[in-house]
Amino acid sequence: MTTLVEKILTGLVPDTGGAGELFDLHPVPSLLLARSGVITAANGAALRLFRCDIPKLVGGAMVGFFPELGRGLADIRALTQHERVAVRRPDASNFIAHVQLAPLAAAVDATLLVTLEDRTDFEDAIAANNKELESFMSVAGHDLRGPLRILKGFADALEDECGAMMNDEGRGFLKEILKASDRMDGLIDGLLTLSRSGRAEMTCEMLDLSTLIELVTFELRHGKFEGEVDFQGESGMTAWGDVRLMMTVLRTLLGNAWKYTSRTAKPAVRCFTEERDGHRWTCVKDNGAGFDMAHADRLFQPFTRLHRQDEFMGYGLGLATVYRIVKRHGGEIEAQAAVGAGTTIRFWLKGPPE
Repeated sequence: MTTLVEKILTGLVPDTGGAGELFDLHPVPSLLLARSGVITAANGAALRLFRCDIPKLVGGAMVGFFPELGRGLADIRALTQHERVAVRRPDASNFIAHVQLAPLAAAVDATLLVTLEDRTDFEDAIAANNKELESFMSVAGHDLRGPLRILKGFADALEDECGAMMNDEGRGFLKEILKASDRMDGLIDGLLTLSRSGRAEMTCEMLDLSTLIELVTFELRHGKFEGEVDFQGESGMTAWGDVRLMMTVLRTLLGNAWKYTSRTAKPAVRCFTEERDGHRWTCVKDNGAGFDMAHADRLFQPFTRLHRQDEFMGYGLGLATVYRIVKRHGGEIEAQAAVGAGTTIRFWLKGPPE
């Protein structure tokens, strides 16, 4: 049943109490939305944010301006606040907003109040800070590599020239120095890859993911991993993306799947697609070590590892790099796992421009 507030705000009855005027003067950009997905009203702040007049906004479909949210209107449980939403203006420009949706009444068909907070300045500041951090990581990585090579070179020379004269304890110390040098070299490689993933120019095209996955699995089968893995890949998998960056994603995800199944009796890895929430998800599933989902929120953070070094070697930078690349492609990534029962990593990428 339509409430009096809804009737006033949407103009169904004369506004005798000033609610309609208050809505229009409210400083927070606000829209009224019918459950059919049509925008029924917009206040002055919203028109300024969308840089348009009323006819270009009111009467339009929500999904045209909020492509990420339009599909959730039928489920009241999905109506909540969204921290970062890409919003499309009538002139085809975009901005990032914090969006909050709330029904004006308890009825299933109640009008929804949509409020927006423009986050453009915040996003620009974050982008500038990230660019500065990525530049620092690149410079630091290259500067650290020189001294490391000298250290490793002298350690190798010491082993060749003086190894026979050392006792077991000395050879053990030297072995640890070389091991730590290799680990540092790997960390520097990871930092440089993470830096490049945020700075590299993107040239997007329609990619044949199935073929790229075949190339990566060929590398893995003929690389450092021993033992056979039962691999199954779905044919016809595609995505819109930069081929170099997506090869980094696939090498990381499939490399992790190979690594974390290395102690499994019958290791198996699958690549397939799923349709969910209006997106086509690319999935990499293994039956390996898995992890405790209580730590899933840390999985894509740099230098985070959920397994000890003596269990599985790693640097904690691969999934952080994958996360950054997927975000640069306008997509999302998530993980599902259970200890001892394998892991599934899913991601989707934004499609080609219209």
